[in-house]
Amino acid sequence: MEKRRLRWELIVLACMYVGYMGFILCRTAIYTASPAMVGDPALGLTKTMFGKILGWGTAGMVTGKLLNGVVADRFGGRAVFLLALLITAVGAGAFGLGGGFAFFAFLNFTMLLAAAAGWPAMAQLISAWYEPAKYGRIWGIISTSSRLSSVLSTLFLGALLAILAWQRLFLAAGALTGAAALIIGVFLKGSPSAVGLSAPQAQSPGGAAAPHPLDEVGLAGALKSFAASGRFWLICVSLMCTTVLMELIGFLPLYMKEVFSVSPAQAATASAVFPAGCFAALIAGGFIYDKISRKGRIFLLGGMLALSCLCLAGLLALMRLPHAGAGGLATAVLILFLYGLTVAPAYYLPMSVFSIEFGGKRCGVLIGIIDAAGYGASMLYQFRGGAMVDQPGGWEKMLALLLVVAALAAATTASFAYQDSVAQKQLGL
Repeated sequence: MEKRRLRWELIVLACMYVGYMGFILCRTAIYTASPAMVGDPALGLTKTMFGKILGWGTAGMVTGKLLNGVVADRFGGRAVFLLALLITAVGAGAFGLGGGFAFFAFLNFTMLLAAAAGWPAMAQLISAWYEPAKYGRIWGIISTSSRLSSVLSTLFLGALLAILAWQRLFLAAGALTGAAALIIGVFLKGSPSAVGLSAPQAQSPGGAAAPHPLDEVGLAGALKSFAASGRFWLICVSLMCTTVLMELIGFLPLYMKEVFSVSPAQAATASAVFPAGCFAALIAGGFIYDKISRKGRIFLLGGMLALSCLCLAGLLALMRLPHAGAGGLATAVLILFLYGLTVAPAYYLPMSVFSIEFGGKRCGVLIGIIDAAGYGASMLYQFRGGAMVDQPGGWEKMLALLLVVAALAAATTASFAYQDSVAQKQLGL
């Protein structure tokens, strides 16, 4: 029985992993194509307009996070995950039809509205399939799918951009993601009971399933419980900051192209180092997060975000120093790799683990609300960021803004980890 359970846990994990790679592939297409789209005279897009297109996409993400958590809790992780993946694939492919600012903004809003269901749906699947002692490592593994897909998608789509028109990037992303959704639908099961297995055991004395405080509470009561928690507000602010730090990737191809005078394809390929750093950090990050003490997480997360401040300060210093194109580009690539290495664990793990532990059966709603806060901040950054870099000295201003955000992220994330440690100590864990 244990071997059979392990086999199904691995199948479900593989389905979520591949599916989430599809979500990221579709999102990465617009980042990769951005230099070519802004440079296409037929579109007439400026960097300000492109930033607004990203911002409307994030508005869709915020809306989706607020709605899809409730939907995932109501209809189950499997159905919501598969439907969202198919809609995202169709939306990405539609970019390949061409159009203008309004059409692209609408498509990006719709596509990310659907993609927003991915994380809440996976929270439901993880809660249904895995015991609490595995939450950190499962979220860590799933998180690597996002970063691995960012790396592979950027390299793959960047290579396509060197030989094909930018429209083909979106068609390829949509087709691959749609095919993945159909295959995943054959293997993904919503709960252990669907294959004749018992539910996973929560950690409790005697091995019996431990009741969760929100098991018998309605949605309104759960929302009141969330609002009364200091940890909830701290993790919201933390995620607002770290989401903005992660969303630098949306502007990276433009940054590389303009600052280091490389081609759109080269800029897209060079941008892959940031998600590569994130991937490297997350390979073992989930296992470490499970093993390290709650108190140890204070220093782990706070220290890594402090290092991200140094990375941004390094990029800012690089902008202000005379540098040769190749040497400057190599230095920036190294810094961006380290930046991804330091930001990713704090972005993915605390919020994901906290949502399942604290939210219980309402984890989809909780993770959606927290994510919505993060993407709300990201939306403001994207709307303002495009206009900012259209101005003289714009890239320096953006890096300076991100440096301030990183400092706030370090403070709030460490505070959350401290409060989480205190709360767990009071529970005797």
